Amino acid sequence: MKKIGVICLTLVFLFLIYYHFDNKKINYVSIGDGITRGINIYGYESYGYNDFIYDYLKKKNKLGEFNSYFYSPTILGLTKDIKDNKTIRVDYNEYYIKKVLRESDMLVISVGEDELAKNYNKYNMEKNYIFFDKMYAEIDNLIKEVKKYAKGQILFLGYYNPTNYYDSKTDEFFIDLDVRLNELMMYHDIVYIDLYEIVKGNRFKDSDNHHELNIRGFKKIANIIEYYLE
Repeated sequence: MKKIGVICLTLVFLFLIYYHFDNKKINYVSIGDGITRGINIYGYESYGYNDFIYDYLKKKNKLGEFNSYFYSPTILGLTKDIKDNKTIRVDYNEYYIKKVLRESDMLVISVGEDELAKNYNKYNMEKNYIFFDKMYAEIDNLIKEVKKYAKGQILFLGYYNPTNYYDSKTDEFFIDLDVRLNELMMYHDIVYIDLYEIVKGNRFKDSDNHHELNIRGFKKIANIIEYYLE
């Protein structure tokens, strides 16, 4: 009887451990530019990928702290916000970006697409390479600043063609961009999400005049992030 009792207690103990870790709440943080906020083609905030993630975590009963308040239209601006420990007040609560990063279990970074779109020339790849070299250095500095505080899982969302024009030079530019960024993120132990082929092969943008993703595009990004939340 003693053996049966010990076995039962062991099984109960193992179940409680499994239940505890399987239902661990996740502190989710997302920082970046317009894509982070779910900006639609008319410039208004719509249902973005963070909204899908919020619903997903809540449904799974894994929703801890959720923060997507820290927004900057530029890479340099976001880096400065971290260095200055920017504070945001929402519903009578104050959020300090360094503290938010430190307490994150999952951090998603999506910044630079707005800048790339504003400076991208679909007929002049040389100009695009020059601009991306500048972006790359700024991204490197941003990641170094982020890693001082964020110790959990980090995802960096890559870039997609802001236009609907494609040729061999377009593919070559974005493939080179993805290779360089993927190597940089691997060096910093960050997961890089390549969005170029995903957006290229689907109708995730509504027109050539607006680079923002539509709701289907945001849902696709959410599905990718959810994979890393499992």
